[in-house]
Amino acid sequence: MALSPRTRARVALLAASVAIVAAGRPSPLAAQLHGQIWEVTPETGRATVGDTVAIRFRVRLDERDLLFDTVPKPALTPPDWLQIISVEKLQRQPDRIFTGRALVAFYRPGRQAVPIFELPFMRSVKGLERGTFRSDTATVEIVPVLPAGSSTLRDIKEPAARPGPNPLELLAAIVALAVAARLLLRGRRPATTAPAPPPPAPAPPPPPDPFELALARLAAVEAERWATRDVAHHYEAVTDALRDYLEALGIPARERTTTELAWTLPPRLLEGTLRDRYGEIFGDADLVKFAHWRPDPGTAAAFLAEAGTLLREWRAVEAEPVAAAAREGGWR
Repeated sequence: MALSPRTRARVALLAASVAIVAAGRPSPLAAQLHGQIWEVTPETGRATVGDTVAIRFRVRLDERDLLFDTVPKPALTPPDWLQIISVEKLQRQPDRIFTGRALVAFYRPGRQAVPIFELPFMRSVKGLERGTFRSDTATVEIVPVLPAGSSTLRDIKEPAARPGPNPLELLAAIVALAVAARLLLRGRRPATTAPAPPPPAPAPPPPPDPFELALARLAAVEAERWATRDVAHHYEAVTDALRDYLEALGIPARERTTTELAWTLPPRLLEGTLRDRYGEIFGDADLVKFAHWRPDPGTAAAFLAEAGTLLREWRAVEAEPVAAAAREGGWR
């Protein structure tokens, strides 16, 4: 029996995945560090005491790793003569490399070590549900502010004492205060009306509805006719709209694979036929992206319609708790 193009692509993708796992699975002890590189590069190798030094990060993870946080934290408490001014959030690049930067200031001369940073991560192997990934080391040469050979600060003198106030000026000030007080007691001015308070600032507009934004993005994909021009971009744009909708609901969906995202989704979003619809849509998108399956325009258009149906069903599931709470409040 002949297999359809979609089935053949699924079988090829599954076989490649099994071969990679069987051939490249490290031992449990080495799996904690295998495939991980965290390069630390100071933007300057020589700075003055107190100057701000930019430290660039370049992080590569194993394909099975998943970060719990993308803001590096210092592994140890910094000493008093080192200050970590700021640490940026790591940004993921198209080649799965994360880049970022930290600003550090040193207040002791000599060759100083850049602080070691760490990140929590998870690897999808048995026995390693959570680990800590630490950065490489680097050094910066810190030079003092004073030139070499300066012994003491002899040119610094005590400030000269200021002379006291002029007696005539002090007497004139006292007389002026006495005259002002007498005039005030003789007759007070009528109270003036306080100025009216400024009108309140207009309320900011409500944030856009994530559901409406996702529908608009799917409509834009259909209007651009990517199904007939670039079918790979068509599938990617559709799934990106669904992932961004989940991100707006507080679900980290952009950086997860199809399987990882299924683990993360709340059970209510995968109940009944939702699980099958989710598997079909995101599974077909993986075939297009990784197995280079190129469906015809009609199949691509049906894929867009199925994504819209899944989006509307997710919206209905999310709105049901709110409607139930409103009904309970009305019965009371």
